[in-house]
Amino acid sequence: MQTGRGTGNTNLSLLDSSGAMVSIDPTMPHNTERLPYRVVPMTGGQLADKEELFQNVLTQVAEQFSRAFKINELKTEVTNRLAMLEKRVELEGMKVVEIDKCRKDIKKLREEMASRNNSNFLEDTKKLTPRRDVPSYPKYMLSEQTIDALKKPAFDVWLWEANEMLSCLEHMYHDLGLVKEFNINPITLKRWLLCIHDNYKNNPFHNFRHCFCVTQMMYSMICLCSLQEKFTQVEILILMTAAVCHDLDHPGFNNTYQVNAKTELAVRYNDISPLENHHCAVAFQIFSQPDCNIFSNFDPEAFKLIRQGTITLILATDMARHGEILDSFKQKVDKLTTQMKSTSPV
Repeated sequence: MQTGRGTGNTNLSLLDSSGAMVSIDPTMPHNTERLPYRVVPMTGGQLADKEELFQNVLTQVAEQFSRAFKINELKTEVTNRLAMLEKRVELEGMKVVEIDKCRKDIKKLREEMASRNNSNFLEDTKKLTPRRDVPSYPKYMLSEQTIDALKKPAFDVWLWEANEMLSCLEHMYHDLGLVKEFNINPITLKRWLLCIHDNYKNNPFHNFRHCFCVTQMMYSMICLCSLQEKFTQVEILILMTAAVCHDLDHPGFNNTYQVNAKTELAVRYNDISPLENHHCAVAFQIFSQPDCNIFSNFDPEAFKLIRQGTITLILATDMARHGEILDSFKQKVDKLTTQMKSTSPV
């Protein structure tokens, strides 16, 4: 409060018995003889020092928040925290102990957010730059035993190093006749596979080994089920390529997290399969580079069909759609079974 006398003003602070400042409002505790309030005049110098202290604290808080948070979805949380701190300053002032506690809280919050900072995808644009010094991975010569084992679902994917898995993937495209059929440049195939490898993050699960595991299983199904007798070579190419690309640049957090945390991907894709949409986008960013475009010999219409097929398959890997896709598959099987029975001789 302020009182006027002459041309100057005197500032008074109302303190309780412990020396804490009391906020003057209808909810303030009653003044009693046992625990009386004290009215203390504040000099201009004291007020200036205290105001300067508060201002310095707020400046430090603002600077720490500015450095700590760059994730769009946390802006509201930061604003609310600053507003709460400002209210504390206004109503009761900050003691040295409170300042230390505030700094510790900020440090803890900053560390928590840093550990979840996964919204900046593909920050390193060098990842999408194809390598020109191919073959830059040591060529692994596949033995006949390995070639035979690759075609079986029981193939152990844990026994192989990155360069060996790259050689195995390269072999699959040659063995299925895709390189010869579509006149794919072998050097382009190598560059593309290297770029794929570089754009899988080092996650515990969704990493390059997982990519290899899924692609090897697709390859074994094509071989064991004689799918080349039932599908066109373009469809085989789409199946293999979608398997290779299906988890590109996976951040390690699932769609539920992306949506709930309102991450950059969730906002960009309107909460609709944000990860799968991102995998597709990264895949075709890589294909957009001539040195990595294994589809370069396809005409625009054929490439459009390949793109549509690849996107459809990768989007279908969203487990939220598993039930829907499985029901559709069962209906088609039942329909096909009925048609076969109706056309078979009695």
